Amino acid sequence: MKKILVGFAFVGASVIAAQAQDVAAKDVPQAVSAALTQKYANATDLEWEKHGENYEADFDVDRIDHAAMIDPSGKILMTRRDIMKKDLPEAITTAIAQQYKDMRLDDMEQVEKDGKTYYQVELDQKGQDKKVVFSADGKEVTEPAYWD
Repeated sequence: MKKILVGFAFVGASVIAAQAQDVAAKDVPQAVSAALTQKYANATDLEWEKHGENYEADFDVDRIDHAAMIDPSGKILMTRRDIMKKDLPEAITTAIAQQYKDMRLDDMEQVEKDGKTYYQVELDQKGQDKKVVFSADGKEVTEPAYWD
């Protein structure tokens, strides 16, 4: 029984490790770091991870959490930043009030992908989280998926 549990633990750790790997700044391709610097010249507290072939930069701008997913050629695939409830479009706050009235709004982020703006929110209810992505018009979407 112990061998089975150890095996599951190893497989679980391997899956997590395969999803994202920390990367030292010196190991990030120049095109990737240049793309980030060009778009976010005042980024601070920069940390890098590698997801498959792409690079994720986690950083702050004026003490607000941001992230950018960048391909190896330096193309910014998507970005996200923390926002406050007042920054959510009214259509989204209305949708949450109607569809998730028993849940508390927790984390809110604005996501930019392919020239479109999305909003991802985390809702809480008695210790259970639900992560939902909305288009700007308040419709739930599955693409892009919630980006942790």
